Amino acid sequence: MKRNILLVSMLFAGISTAQAGGYMVGEMATRATGMASAFTAVADDASAAWHNPAGVAFTEGRQLMLGSAVILTSNDFTSNSSNLIPAPATSVKAKDGTFFIPHAYFTYWDEESSLGASLSINSPFGLETDWPTTGLFASKNTFSRINMVMINPSVIFEVSGHLSFAAGVDYAYVNKVDLNNTAQLLSGDGDGWGGNASILYKGDSFNFGVTYRSRIKVDIKNGLITGGPALAGVLPALVGATTTGNTSLTLPDQLNVGFAFMPNEQWTLSFDADWVNWKTFKEIRIQYTPSLLSTVLTGGTNVNTLPENWKATIDLRAGAEWKYLPNMRARFGYIFSPTPIKDVDFSPSIPGNDRHIVSIGHGYDFTPETTLDLAYAYVHINKRNQTQSTGGTNALKNGTYKGNAHILMASINHRF
Repeated sequence: MKRNILLVSMLFAGISTAQAGGYMVGEMATRATGMASAFTAVADDASAAWHNPAGVAFTEGRQLMLGSAVILTSNDFTSNSSNLIPAPATSVKAKDGTFFIPHAYFTYWDEESSLGASLSINSPFGLETDWPTTGLFASKNTFSRINMVMINPSVIFEVSGHLSFAAGVDYAYVNKVDLNNTAQLLSGDGDGWGGNASILYKGDSFNFGVTYRSRIKVDIKNGLITGGPALAGVLPALVGATTTGNTSLTLPDQLNVGFAFMPNEQWTLSFDADWVNWKTFKEIRIQYTPSLLSTVLTGGTNVNTLPENWKATIDLRAGAEWKYLPNMRARFGYIFSPTPIKDVDFSPSIPGNDRHIVSIGHGYDFTPETTLDLAYAYVHINKRNQTQSTGGTNALKNGTYKGNAHILMASINHRF
């Protein structure tokens, strides 16, 4: 199975960005993105496999969706008076990112048996930031990355003509983890399992949906740890020396609650509140295999613990779809996404703050069975004036962080 998952990950393991809420990306399907991903109570195309599998009960036959997002990112840092080196101010720019994140969804509904199934393949978690190795906080962070693919099969049951529910499993394969600074380069991979359940009530002009996904613990075993250039001043032989180590990453559990209103045949208005339990991200604890390198890096303990102590958040989403012609639809949306990162535990590996996202989209039916969807979203990140990094070289992280992202998406949905 691992070989098959590796082949899938080569196609679908996305690199998402530090512009995500935490390290999660909510933009996982094109039509939904145009509506700010307020899609839990809509869920009537193939992306229901991700947003709310219970919605498959109110579709017909089979649907297949293939698409991708292109995410363009930018991050900048300028030191402030709270920095360990307060003057003169120093500016650092992270490497601009261009990332491709594909998605694939399949749904099937059998009217006679009132049973259905769905399959979702996407990359809802990840990050990448690439700061210069000459920056002020390079001893704390230079390059951070999480690449992953999530595979989610579900089964769907119709309870009545208005109510359905679904349940499934989530398999997360993290194919790349990097956590680098000038003293060490850490890389590894791992996987883990979780589950999900969802319901959808569909009325004549009102829908209500709920989706829950469990947390997933991913064990990163036999990670490779390499001595960085900063060790040249300690023991030159350790630069490039290697050892192994273990750590883990717990993807948060989340609860999405959505409402959709259809005042007439032309308009759909949708609203979501998405709770994400980022409290699962308490720390990064690296257990090193004993070696001379690990002794130097940890002071002899062979353990390094980086506190995170994130807090749970609730994203608020509002979207609309306007069917202005029989085969054309325009979409609009807005998201407020608060940061889970506390000032005292801030890290430049995820230099985000509260986000405001505006989105637009368009759908065109080539035929009654085939639809092309396009979407664009602009991610504005509130400027972060970090002053509470304290304790020795931690203060090198204090400064002003600015960033933004542009998201372009396209997909084809085919019904057959």
